[in-house]
Amino acid sequence: MNHTKMPMTRLAISLAGALALLQPVAASAAKAPVWPDVVVQLHGAGKAFIVDTKTDAVLAALDTCKGGTLGSTTPDARKVYVSCAADGEKDVVVIDLNGKNVIKRLATGSRPKHGLVSPDGKLVGVDHWGLSDGKLRVAFIDAGSDQIVKSLDIDVAGKPVGVTSMHNSWSPDSRYFFTMDRVDNRLVVVDTRDFSVRTVAAPSAPHYPAISPDGKELWLVHEGNVTPGFLGARGMQMIMGRQPDGSIPPGVVVFDLTRADMPEITRFDMPLIGEEVVEAHHGNFTQDGKYFMLLNRGPGKDMRGREVAFYDAKTKKLVHRLSTASNGIGHTYNSPDGRHAVVTNYGNNVISVVDVKDMKTVKDLVIGKGRMGHVAFTPDGKWGYVSNAGDGNLWKLDMSNFTVAKEIVTGGGQAGGGQALNVWTNVFEELPRR
Repeated sequence: MNHTKMPMTRLAISLAGALALLQPVAASAAKAPVWPDVVVQLHGAGKAFIVDTKTDAVLAALDTCKGGTLGSTTPDARKVYVSCAADGEKDVVVIDLNGKNVIKRLATGSRPKHGLVSPDGKLVGVDHWGLSDGKLRVAFIDAGSDQIVKSLDIDVAGKPVGVTSMHNSWSPDSRYFFTMDRVDNRLVVVDTRDFSVRTVAAPSAPHYPAISPDGKELWLVHEGNVTPGFLGARGMQMIMGRQPDGSIPPGVVVFDLTRADMPEITRFDMPLIGEEVVEAHHGNFTQDGKYFMLLNRGPGKDMRGREVAFYDAKTKKLVHRLSTASNGIGHTYNSPDGRHAVVTNYGNNVISVVDVKDMKTVKDLVIGKGRMGHVAFTPDGKWGYVSNAGDGNLWKLDMSNFTVAKEIVTGGGQAGGGQALNVWTNVFEELPRR
């Protein structure tokens, strides 16, 4: 495998063998995921709380692992796979939702980050925050038997600075698994028919791969590497391309998944109007597929980013941007009807509810004692459940008037952020499309 850095367009050609048979699969062609009557709140201190959405009762408090803050539900809603990302951890923990118990622990590699179940429910792709024997580990679990069917150890040329991977996604036909290499700053593509691997260079540290709703494109969010104080010193309204000081602004690279060589369609930088710090975090499509929402979180512990940038999914052009009362923003969770997005964060205890059609904030809510991380909804969209990292509890939102309906005591005052999840999702801020 050649790890020599070269232009994106040249490296994209190397994907021809792995992607020759890739065809977009319409979301409607797949069997609709089952939406369970529970929400699972993952807690960083090593718990998974199963909450009944009909009564808001805590049905079970299961022991998982340190750093077990992210998970993935199977499309049939029978199991949840929890990744143990803390230092020294190696396991993926399997929860049986029907039995409400832990049924398996599998050692996959150093610090599993975010195992993701394939759309057909057959495989769980697991990336890792740590290197295994000096290599980037990508493991695959058979979701039927809960056995590891393949572990891929990918050579890296550089030395890791911080975590070595981040998030994943699947092609709609469940053939291709897309994950991140943050050692050499590459997109990694695994063809699960033969587990062959291809890589494509990213402009800066890759963070999030989002598949367009029609399955035809991959939008890769990269964080950028803007020098601290760069925006303030230059007074820039917009920064485009590599800067004279070597800084790379955050942005997106869009790839064509209908072509054998997965060519780059375009790339664009995130607008940074009035932002004090810079680091692109997640990006996801609206439920109707018209817009892509790109978020500025801010680098490291300096989580003051507030910008949500809306791009037209067809033209790839910026159409609007807004600043929220929430800061260190990381996620825009779509409501089931697609009308609103709930903006959660890493910086404060404020969530912002955005009207997606009008592209404006309609409500800011101060909740709990710490940052607000993740949201899960009931399928009718009446209720949202938001996790709080400061008090460790789950907060119920009335989505008809955007008010806090109830605090559900789960963490019991013990801090620990984690995901709230129920239905299967590929990109976890987007919900199944009807």
